[in-house]
Amino acid sequence: MIVRSRRTRIGGVAAAIVLLAAACGSDDGATTSGDSPDSSSTDTPGSVVAPSKDVERAPVVADAPVEQLAAGFTDAGFDLLRRQPADANVVLSPLSVGHALLMARAAADDLTGTAIDDVVTLPPGMSAHEAWNALDATIADSEATATADDGTDTPVVTIADRLWPSERAAPDQAWVDLMASHHGADIETIDTDDPEGSRSRVNGWVSDQTQGLIPELLPAGFIQPTTVLVLTDTVYFKAQWRTVFGKYGPEDGEFTRLDGSTVDTSYLVELELPGPRGVGEGYVGAELPYLGDDHSMLVIVPDEGRFDEVRERLSTDLLDEIDATFTSGPFELRVPEWRTTTTIDLMEWLTDTGIAPGAFPGIGPGVFLDGAVHGADITVDETGTEAAAGTALGFLESGAPEPELVVAAERPYVFVIRHVESGAVLFAGQVTDPTA
Repeated sequence: MIVRSRRTRIGGVAAAIVLLAAACGSDDGATTSGDSPDSSSTDTPGSVVAPSKDVERAPVVADAPVEQLAAGFTDAGFDLLRRQPADANVVLSPLSVGHALLMARAAADDLTGTAIDDVVTLPPGMSAHEAWNALDATIADSEATATADDGTDTPVVTIADRLWPSERAAPDQAWVDLMASHHGADIETIDTDDPEGSRSRVNGWVSDQTQGLIPELLPAGFIQPTTVLVLTDTVYFKAQWRTVFGKYGPEDGEFTRLDGSTVDTSYLVELELPGPRGVGEGYVGAELPYLGDDHSMLVIVPDEGRFDEVRERLSTDLLDEIDATFTSGPFELRVPEWRTTTTIDLMEWLTDTGIAPGAFPGIGPGVFLDGAVHGADITVDETGTEAAAGTALGFLESGAPEPELVVAAERPYVFVIRHVESGAVLFAGQVTDPTA
């Protein structure tokens, strides 16, 4: 298994794809006309097998369209966020959902592939997979070497991918090799005549990769006797703030919900933050770097009565607009401590966009998208952030100076956790009640 470990202390992400039904085809990057894997590629359940070819991780293409791919993932994730209830706490991972769809796209027929391209705005053909390989390497290369003042080691980001074919499956060899060479995926067969046992094995692996934050990604009944393949993609990301809160808090206060009611909560307070912050049309925003400066959390607090407006505008263009407002200067930050867990049935979204049921001949003849779920969890406190997410697609911080700006998340707000260099959004969400 190709596992990429990174030093970064933040959250966790997991993704899984289940392809139900059962042949050949792909996008421009993964021609699936090659020979099918031999029996060694689908060993007995529990064995970890490699692609039939001796496939190594592909070298990074210097000019791969990394930012385009990251933007496509982000906009797709924001579209999914807008489809969630406006008055609920939500956390999801655009990176996880986007990467899962990219991997599935390589096995899709032309019509389904075009639908995925439209939703995720993928670069064309092989360049999309080259871009992922480069993005993955970029995140890995951003390993922080810094150490906190108290000696705490910094950031850890791990990414792992695995294909779980049925013993009876014969996915196209070119697709399997592409998953290995550009996505780092290995293979472990499952016995779909024992659906619950197989589901338990997949969930156990996802739980291990996400440090127990996503213990049961696949719900009961998700794997069926007709399941052909499960594809899992996991990201674990954990990081502490560059400026640890605590000098001025935590502090008790009220949070005003969308309906005007209030709840008591505990706020993280920092009166002398120097970092990027700004004021835009209908919002104030601030960027909170994590230790090592490779990742940050963007907090966007809409003006009173304008939460829905800002939420509807969420896009990479809005992120660029917010970044353009940023200046450095002292500002006061108040943001609640919170933990949120979200489970999203993705099928309505994927059906509306034309991706489901679709056709995925690179997995097998007649393979279609039969179910999809996304789960995520995030905790934010005075030390940092811990988060995890999963996607499953089934085919069957004296005497502070007077601040120039106050960013007070005392009403519903939006957050974005992103990789600074590429702009890739690992997590996004909204907080409408930090006590819920």
